[in-house]
Amino acid sequence: MEEIRTLCDLYFHNADDLKRPDALMRKKQGLWEAVSTEELARNVEAISCGLVDIGLRPGDKVLLLSEDRPEWLMADFAILTAGAITVPPYATLSAKDTAYMANDCDAEVAIVSTVAQADKLLSQKASIPKLKTIVIMDPPEGGKNELLPWPDLIKRGRAHAEKNPGAHRKAASAVAPDDVATIIYTSGTTGVPKGVMLTHRNLVENCRSGLDRIHLTPEDTALVFLPLSHSFERMIDYCYFWKGQRIAYAESMNTVAENLREVRPSIAAAVPRFFEKSYARLMEQAAHSGYLKKVLIHWSVKVLSEWAEVEGGGKKVKVGLALKRAMADRVVGSALRAKMGGRLKHFISGGAPLPRELGVLFYGAGIRITEGYGLTETSPVISVNGEGRIKFGSPGKPVYNVEVRIAEDGEIIVRGPNVMKGYYKLPEQTAEVLTEDGWLSTGDIGRIDEEGYLFITDRKKELLVTAGGKKVAPQAIEALLKKNKYVEQAVLIGDRRPFITALIYPNWENVVDYAARHGVDKADPRDLCEHAAVKHLFNNVLDRTNAELSHFEQIKKCKLLPRELTQENGELTPTLKVKRRVIDQRYASLIEELYAGGEEAKPEGAG
Repeated sequence: MEEIRTLCDLYFHNADDLKRPDALMRKKQGLWEAVSTEELARNVEAISCGLVDIGLRPGDKVLLLSEDRPEWLMADFAILTAGAITVPPYATLSAKDTAYMANDCDAEVAIVSTVAQADKLLSQKASIPKLKTIVIMDPPEGGKNELLPWPDLIKRGRAHAEKNPGAHRKAASAVAPDDVATIIYTSGTTGVPKGVMLTHRNLVENCRSGLDRIHLTPEDTALVFLPLSHSFERMIDYCYFWKGQRIAYAESMNTVAENLREVRPSIAAAVPRFFEKSYARLMEQAAHSGYLKKVLIHWSVKVLSEWAEVEGGGKKVKVGLALKRAMADRVVGSALRAKMGGRLKHFISGGAPLPRELGVLFYGAGIRITEGYGLTETSPVISVNGEGRIKFGSPGKPVYNVEVRIAEDGEIIVRGPNVMKGYYKLPEQTAEVLTEDGWLSTGDIGRIDEEGYLFITDRKKELLVTAGGKKVAPQAIEALLKKNKYVEQAVLIGDRRPFITALIYPNWENVVDYAARHGVDKADPRDLCEHAAVKHLFNNVLDRTNAELSHFEQIKKCKLLPRELTQENGELTPTLKVKRRVIDQRYASLIEELYAGGEEAKPEGAG
């Protein structure tokens, strides 16, 4: 096998040299079934040739709109080996946002999973004039004239391949390392998504450096449950494929716990929210236990964390602590490992910073979390807290082919073969973050310690990144909220949090008028903040706003502020922009109350 230089090379490396009967796994009708390397290769060739047969040309963009499943990987490799470009929006995006991306990237072909996904595009047909063909993986019974069924595309592709022997490999061999492989849209602070152009070289070299830090073998089994449309899971999936290991796709995010027990993986990628939920369930179990068991669980968590701090820090563990750890492991550690399937070697965590205490606890429980740091613009990995000594709270050292520096203002800047080609059709925005000599501004503030470990200390840009790794542009949503006549000011909250919330200063004149019409004779904002009628009003405000947002952007709760945010109080800049750090500090207790009870309630008073 020649050196792997493109994702096409990577694909044929697996298809030709790493054959296995269970390359991919999926669950259908309650049973797990295998997809062999041979079946995968047959389908990739047929889909690729089928796309060419319907008019796809090298450099064309194909929208890939699907949940995680083997067909996602087949479609991706089919697009790439045809010399085209994969554009994968999140399957959870709204129809409007999906159409925006399809139009912006000039997609002429879309591959979708279901009728529900197809309807997103069909409902916005007028705004996507260049889109000619929609291929559907799960065609409806009786068909649908606007859609090309997946089996029909495969049939056309096989006929095309028979008439043009060797055409598939010939097209793939023409792909160059610096050709764009994918355009991944990421939200900016203005709320307008930008298409990040990543080349074959970007992704291949990032896989190579990642595999240098995380050792995978064909004996490993991976469970995939993060969206493949996210650069993090996609790159990890390429690494799994490179090493020829078994890849199992979870049915959905709602079935991850069940699928972990069924597949019993040795490795999986997750975002911090996954570990937060696991910890929350443990604490919930403790809360509903009898007094002695509750005390024992809390004691075990404390002991496992103490042991991890010592052992993980490279120090000698004293006999007494080792004995206590053995007892604590039987109470908490073994239970956590069993929930993960019992064979897990380690998790890879990315998409958002991992809370230090969770990394410590899971390490103590015998589940190593390998934390990484990166951006979509860096394909995505910049650093990995990989094998060898780890430092809790750090995403590790930069991978071997990536340079990292700290600029004068504390911003992390990076350079390497993983750095994007630029933003699609946005040369000015590209120039704002990417210098001519290849240094990319990350928008994150950090430091590098004396041993070369990177620490992320703050965010320079205002983009919120939830604990689930979703990027949310606050200004656009705040502007949407303020379109409502009852909202004067709004500040979105959610960075490193499990969901999005908001602090709202109402238009009290309109709110007082609303209250009076509903029999509430109160004019003091502090009183109105707490009144049921006003809470109901802002329930409706959130519902109306959320109807225009994608699921991960939706506002789950809000607090009503009786006092306006002002420049005089240091809450606004001279240009009346919100000083988010000041708000986070000044209203810290209110913000904590928003997240204390989960997602059940919505508006609450802050009086």
